[in-house]
Amino acid sequence: MSGGKKRQIMAKKLIICGDSFNIGIGCIDLHTEPYGVLLAKKLKRELVNLAKGSSTNLSIYLQAEYAVKNIATKDDIVLVSHTSYDRVDWFPIDYEFGHEITNVDVNYHQYPPYRVETYHQVLDKHPMQDDPNYKGGMFTENYMGVIDYWETFRKDDKYSGYYARFQNEPKERIKTLYDFATTVHDPRINRLHSIGVMTMAHQLLKKNNINHLMLTQEPEEYAKYMDEENLVRLSWGELSVKYPDEIKTWHTGPQGHKEAYNIILTKLKENRWK
Repeated sequence: MSGGKKRQIMAKKLIICGDSFNIGIGCIDLHTEPYGVLLAKKLKRELVNLAKGSSTNLSIYLQAEYAVKNIATKDDIVLVSHTSYDRVDWFPIDYEFGHEITNVDVNYHQYPPYRVETYHQVLDKHPMQDDPNYKGGMFTENYMGVIDYWETFRKDDKYSGYYARFQNEPKERIKTLYDFATTVHDPRINRLHSIGVMTMAHQLLKKNNINHLMLTQEPEEYAKYMDEENLVRLSWGELSVKYPDEIKTWHTGPQGHKEAYNIILTKLKENRWK
């Protein structure tokens, strides 16, 4: 499923690009409760979910790019949800990649819900698993995860099952990230970078005539760069406060996903996209 060739699936698809909220972290059952599952069932579309836990906005752009080059057709609908502005990408010290970074370079197999110990329900396979070019090296991390790992687990990796992906990383590199996160990082700067890559995703989808919605908690800012018909106001933070999940992951539970489903469905109907 690479090299720009569309995979041969005849059914119309709903393709989701995003972070942990968009794969359904916070739900008890990832097969029935996330908003993407509800929308796909309602619209009678095949669900292709490229999201994963701890995605950065750069990696979400790479998901959208991968969808355009390998999966999406003009009959499909793509939903792109940006994430928070406190995240960082980096490669393992010995990682080798080509001239361009693509979604095959992004680490899926060690992030929730695709690795044991990262979530109570582990999905059988991640969405890049069948791509023969998948190498999955690039870390995509919340700075709070870097801080948590460094302050809590760095001295005894055997207890850090959730952060097993860091165990082979030189501690000096994690310390560098920790120092940057605690003394230099400014989310206002990352916010501008994020708006840039999300605009790239919008323009790429638009140029390829693919119906898509960009999900954001600040549509007024994004409207400076994106078309109004493609913008939906959806705040995962607000939904997490309104409908906190029962499993205490700081995400929203099934009721929040139902509200997200209704918000997105209303926009799809407004646009007359079925």
